[in-house]
Amino acid sequence: MAFAARTFTRAFARAPLASSSSSSIRTSGRHAGRFALPSQSFRGGSRRGYSSDPGAGKSSTGYYLGLGAVLAGGAGAFYYWNNDGLKAVAKPASFTPTKDDYQKVYDEIAKLLVEKDDYDDGSYGPVLVRLAWHASGTYDKTSGTGGSNGATMRFSPEGDHSANAGLKAARDFLEPVKAKFPWISYSDLWTLAGACAIQEMQGPKIPWRPGRLDRDRYLWTHGF
Repeated sequence: MAFAARTFTRAFARAPLASSSSSSIRTSGRHAGRFALPSQSFRGGSRRGYSSDPGAGKSSTGYYLGLGAVLAGGAGAFYYWNNDGLKAVAKPASFTPTKDDYQKVYDEIAKLLVEKDDYDDGSYGPVLVRLAWHASGTYDKTSGTGGSNGATMRFSPEGDHSANAGLKAARDFLEPVKAKFPWISYSDLWTLAGACAIQEMQGPKIPWRPGRLDRDRYLWTHGF
């Protein structure tokens, strides 16, 4: 299947705030044409709501209303815990990321590569490339398991395997990015970080496309 090529704007060129040539990203064939993705800042926010305490009732009517509320709450809790909390909780609204959303993630990774220069020889770039490769290199063609889709390196035994020694540093480096953009899967984040690292270190353009999904700890990569 052919996929329309997209381009990422390279955020930095060895020094902060220095823009350079654009780099490419592949995504779904539903969007045609080539276009540049400008660097944009992203502000994520959340709002927490609190319910107010009900006033104390003095009448018997208030007493029975309060008792009814407690019983209803208890029934709701019983339903929640006996249905694994899946059917009782409304699903959050779906979010469909755009090219601009992925550009913001790319820019955030590039910014951290400049700001956090106290690792190894002065850059997290190489270990991010290694993380992307090791996550992808576990693919087993025979069984159709492993690979970057799933991000199963988050769990033991794959995460603790000797071949993946040292990659926790790369995963931890990307945790603030995941926290800022919770909609992106670890699978997409790790591979995008590898592409970003190569391009920000003045490497070639890396064709990349999103769409990977994370798996749980019970679907370990074949062979570990």
